[in-house]
Order: sequence, then structure tokens, then C-alpha cells
Amino acid sequence: MVKVVEKTFMVVGGKNRGLFKEYAEAVPKAAQLFLNRESEIPFSSGIEVTVYEQPKQQNQLEGTFYVGVLVNEKVSDLPTGMEYIEAEHRYAMTTGKVSEMSNIYSNLDKWIVENNYQHSSPNNYIIEVYDQVENDVENVEVYIPIVN
Repeated sequence: MVKVVEKTFMVVGGKNRGLFKEYAEAVPKAAQLFLNRESEIPFSSGIEVTVYEQPKQQNQLEGTFYVGVLVNEKVSDLPTGMEYIEAEHRYAMTTGKVSEMSNIYSNLDKWIVENNYQHSSPNNYIIEVYDQVENDVENVEVYIPIVN
């Protein structure tokens, strides 16, 4: 089920670049490296996130993403190599299993069109928030920024 939500995300994370077609492998690898440093982050909620910059051009092959954690307060004294991101927007949001990520995005994109929304400016982030793993199944909330 897709919902429209207004939400603010406060994230501390590490910046990464890679080919879009390699994200399925690159993002989990970057997340594992990042999690080794999670204890350095003040005000960490312990909730893992990935923040994606949207493609700026139709034929763009490479992108930027951040792996990190949600924080409970703005962080000004950042650990070396980390950045603070605050993203506030209206999002189309749904949940699902990480193993079904492509279906989650396809369903969200279809819902956005069918309900007369559009993807917002490429300057707004797509955000994935990960739930704890239970019985070897990891769930994710996906937030795509939208406008009417």
C-alpha cells in the first residue's frame, strides 16, 4: 500500500559514487563498511538508511548515494569523512522486503503516475529506511519525492 507523507529525515552518512547498474552490489558493501563506524556518530538512532541523489540527466550512468543512520538531532561535529543531510519533502512511500526492491520501485512509479503525481526535482533525495532483520528477512521503507 502506498501512502503520501510529509517527512523530514536527518541523516549522517558516508558519500559514495557508482554506476547505477552496480548499486545492488555497491550499496550493501558501502553499508557494511559504514556500519563499522556507526559508534562514532552522535545522536544515532541506530536505524540504517540509504539516501540516493536522483539522476540529473536521462542518460546518466553514474550516481551518488549515501549510506548512514538516522539521527535524532542535527549533528554539527561530524566524524571524519561523514556528512549531515537533512531532507524534508512530500513523498510517496511504501514498504516491502529488500529482496523485492525492483518490484517496490516499479509499484511506486506506477502508483505515482496513476494518482496524478510526478517525481519531484532531481535535487530531492530518494530515501530507503531499513528495518531490523527478522528470520533472515530485511524490510525496507522506500520514499520517493513527489509533486502534484
